[in-house]
Amino acid sequence: MSRIVEPLDRAFTVEVASIVEAAHQPRADGTCRRCLYCTSAGCERMTWAAPILAEHRQRRAVACRP
Repeated sequence: MSRIVEPLDRAFTVEVASIVEAAHQPRADGTCRRCLYCTSAGCERMTWAAPILAEHRQRRAVACRP
């Protein structure tokens, strides 16, 4: 099957959101890695990725509690 007809599972979505987040982290020299979709008003890709990663991290924290 191609990706077009395959359903996107949660793990794939979290992985893509992580890649988006990593692309927006500052470099060691302090400059920012801007993606092609960033504007002065922000980045809609990060707007999409942030809640997905927040929910994922919250689920992981709950799952890791003793």
